[in-house]
Amino acid sequence: MISFNYLSAVLTDVTGVPGVWVPAVLAPFGVGAFAGLSIGGRIADRRPVRALTAGAVGIAFLSATLAVFPGAPEVVVPTVFLLGIAAFALNPALCGRVFTIAADAPTLAGATTVSAFQLGISLTPAFAAALASGAQVTTVSWIGAALALLTLPLIALDR
Repeated sequence: MISFNYLSAVLTDVTGVPGVWVPAVLAPFGVGAFAGLSIGGRIADRRPVRALTAGAVGIAFLSATLAVFPGAPEVVVPTVFLLGIAAFALNPALCGRVFTIAADAPTLAGATTVSAFQLGISLTPAFAAALASGAQVTTVSWIGAALALLTLPLIALDR
């Protein structure tokens, strides 16, 4: 979510999108998130590791794309949509894995999953602390890419 949380700043400060158009550019993220949940849920039912891996690699690639091409609206706008797909394609697989591991405590598993998502979102400003030291706002996209890549060994370990 770090790449998404700072998209408004990237769009206005680097891409040059007028502030009034930011919601219109971010709306495709929501459409992509819906598509990602639908696609990810179908894949996760049969191949949860594939859904987790594809989502993580997709987030890493698309976050890096935002960092490399932030001044190109023709790249940034479709990337926002695709980032929504990638970010939410892995959610059904994550939830499915937690419920499988904690089958005897489904309520606790559900609460833990939601809490973990919220913790990650809450830590976004801490991960983006580099901005306080004068780093460019696109640095958060590199951080998002790195965090996504860090999940790959964990997915392999869970496999």
